Amino acid sequence: MGLFSSDEFNIGDKVRVKYRDQEGRIIDKNGDFYMVSINNGQYVDSYSANELERCW
Repeated sequence: MGLFSSDEFNIGDKVRVKYRDQEGRIIDKNGDFYMVSINNGQYVDSYSANELERCW
């Protein structure tokens, strides 16, 4: 019911940053944050699981 485990995503997963409407791939995990590479590494930032959604 809206609760996610800290391992919801894996390195290599394709995800969308909800509030930016941009897609990228998870390249690392640091604590509760996932590092996402957007535009083939031109932009990298960390996001919590609730800011991300899986895309195919």
